[in-house]
Amino acid sequence: RVNQEIVGDFQIMAEEKKATGKIKENELNFKTDIHAVLMGDSVLDTFYWLSDKRRDVRFELDRLLKEDNKNAKCTNLAVDESTIYNVLYGIQPNRGYVRSRAWNKLEPYPVDNAGFVRPLYLVRNLKDPTHVILSIGGNDARAAFASSFNLEGIYKRMMDQGIIDGFERLVTEVTKVVPNIILVIVYHPLVTSCPIFHMLPKASVITELIVRFTPMFLDIAKKFKLPVIDLARTFNPHDSRDYGSTPIEPSNRSGLYIAEMARHIIRTFQFGKEDAKIYTGLVSDPDGDESNWRPLKAEVIDESFKDLEKYRTSLNKHMEDGRCHSF
Repeated sequence: RVNQEIVGDFQIMAEEKKATGKIKENELNFKTDIHAVLMGDSVLDTFYWLSDKRRDVRFELDRLLKEDNKNAKCTNLAVDESTIYNVLYGIQPNRGYVRSRAWNKLEPYPVDNAGFVRPLYLVRNLKDPTHVILSIGGNDARAAFASSFNLEGIYKRMMDQGIIDGFERLVTEVTKVVPNIILVIVYHPLVTSCPIFHMLPKASVITELIVRFTPMFLDIAKKFKLPVIDLARTFNPHDSRDYGSTPIEPSNRSGLYIAEMARHIIRTFQFGKEDAKIYTGLVSDPDGDESNWRPLKAEVIDESFKDLEKYRTSLNKHMEDGRCHSF
């Protein structure tokens, strides 16, 4: 269980534990170390799809956190191909990923005697985790693609499988251990890959699925007062540089977007006090020429987000802007 105060450079919130080991309240603290934990899927367990496999999201976030405090660290409990069920109950990592980790001298997956990674069990037994970054849902959607490429068919299958209830249960279980969770909304695949590669429906269907399932993230964020990283309005789906060796995985470049945004939120968001917020854009300009068309933006998740048309319009504008700035 969490049993420490949580640091805070730049107004990072601290948590004071009760004698029982549970969290009592948040207060500013500037001394304790950050221990961020990655949970979920290949949005965070990125290494296999990178040109520089050693500089994955865990490496980049660990490096950035250590710039603020040398004792800070990032632990990876995310596993490629994970669904909500897998984060709750466990997954046996693909052998190819296991071998690649060994070949590239990366830390192996923390498997149990049965060869499974059980993220929820593991985070409960970590020493002093302070924040969790959770990305999940993309593989739940891909599983639905196996039965239909029709928008309504995919949406119905995901709803019938209980994705919303499963997601809420997962977040509820994690908050019992680490209340400071950063949720991640999945990005759009590279537009030119839809529907040609990787058994994907056409781009317009994926775009609308993102719109329809965004409330799942926002409703839970509001309930628990959590920040959300919106990668759908951060990655440029017309720029192959934001994608790894396949058009459905992050690159080294976009993995750094995720790590920088996570550190920014850890530094600035006051967990337990602030209302839920959704973050889009880039913390720094990846091209270094001050031409960034995706400036960092944080919005309070208020009642206006119940109107799906607001999000749909914003996402479509982002995608059109991306088309104009593609290479």
